[in-house]
This record gives sequence, C-alpha cells and structure tokens, in this order.
Amino acid sequence: MATKSQQKRKELRDKRLQAEAQAQNADKRQNLVKILGIAAFLVVIGVVVAIVAISSGGGGGDGKSSSDVNKLLAGIPQNGTTLGNPDAKITLYEFGDLQCPICDQYSKDATPAIIKNVVRPGKANWDFKQWAILGPDSTLAAKAALAAAEQNRYWQYIEYFYANQGIENSGYVTDDFLTEIANDAGVPDIDQWNKDRESAAIAKQVEQTDAQASNLGFSGTPSFAIQVGDGEIQPVQTSSSTAAADEIAKAIDKAQSGS
Repeated sequence: MATKSQQKRKELRDKRLQAEAQAQNADKRQNLVKILGIAAFLVVIGVVVAIVAISSGGGGGDGKSSSDVNKLLAGIPQNGTTLGNPDAKITLYEFGDLQCPICDQYSKDATPAIIKNVVRPGKANWDFKQWAILGPDSTLAAKAALAAAEQNRYWQYIEYFYANQGIENSGYVTDDFLTEIANDAGVPDIDQWNKDRESAAIAKQVEQTDAQASNLGFSGTPSFAIQVGDGEIQPVQTSSSTAAADEIAKAIDKAQSGS
C-alpha cells in the first residue's frame, strides 16, 4: 500500500505529465497554424504569379518568335486580308476575334497545317475576317489588323497578336500594345497605319463582317467557311482545334472534286 509520500509524488508526477501534454498540444497547434499559414501564403503567391504571367500583354505568351512567324508565312503572297494565290479557285474564310483564346488555340494547332497543306500548294487562299464580338478592345484590335492589311502585313499582325494575347477585355489592348505588334509585324509605315486604323473604311469593314457572320448563322469564333469561285459561301464545321486542319482540308478537297 502506497505511503502518503509516495501518493504525493504520484500526484505531482501526474500533474507534471498533464502539463507537459498540454504544452505539447499547444505547440502542435501553433506549428499547425504556422504550416497552414505558410501553405496559404504560397498558394496566394502562386496564383498571383500565374495571373501576372497570363495577363501580361506584349510578353510573347506562346513563345512564338519572329523566325517562327517568318518561316510560317515565307514566300506566300498577301493581298490585303487574303493569304495565298489570289487566283485560287477556292477561298477559305475564317471569322475570328483576336482577343478570343479559342482562336489563339486554333492558330497554334491548326494554322501551320492549313498553310502547309492547303495554302502553299494553291488548293485555296485564306481570308481572315475580323469578327470583333468580345467587346470594344476586339474592335480596336480588328481595326489595327485591317490597317496592317493595307500594307500587306496582315497575317504577320494576326500571328504576333496571338503570340502576345492577354486576358480578354482586361485592358491590355492599348495604343502602345497595338503599335508594338505593328512594329513586330514589320508594318513599314506606322504613321499611315495609325491613320488607316481610324478610317471610316476600316470601321465599315468590321461592321460588314459582323453582318456577314450573322447571315451565315455563325454563333462564335472561330468559324470557318469555303467558297468556290463566285459561288455561295458554305460553312465548314470543325470539332476541335486539333482536328480542324484535317476537317478543313477534306472540305476543300470535296469542293475541288465537285462532289
């Protein structure tokens, strides 16, 4: 049987162990709070970095260099908004918005193959219609591109714009941004380009494209169509950016054969 002294020591020991356990639990809670705080801070930093990386205009978002663009378009004639042999029997139309991220994805996945397999061999020329549907910034971009077309640097302007595309309607489409794209695209006369993009004629082109797209029953960008000679423009359905080049090539082959 325990003596009073032994019982007292046991009580003191139990109290000490209990106090130590409480202290350890408090330390664990504090450490957990610190760990969660650090983790939350890192998540916030990661989100901020991602947003800045995505939204920064003029930063070469998809890594496309001047040599990539020049190689893609080298040796292909341009006549205003049309790329390829102006005497080609078939014209491929694309209705796109330069702010549209899906259009940008099509530019990455489909454009090189369409140029290689359709435009270069002369199966069809390609006319890009500026369908500005995402807001005022899209209209500014469309007018700037059409002004570049006046100096036959239209397709370079489109490719460089996509390479530097920011988040739609985030305010990145400024005069400085558009001018930087014009310089990258090799527009030779920037003063004339500035005059042209403010002209009534180019504003009318944007309005006419909107009406034409609506008449064709298109509901979004990018939308495609082909025309044989002066015949009726026929929409071409594409299922995805990765399948579009093959789907368009098949539609053009079918139109060439008259079937």
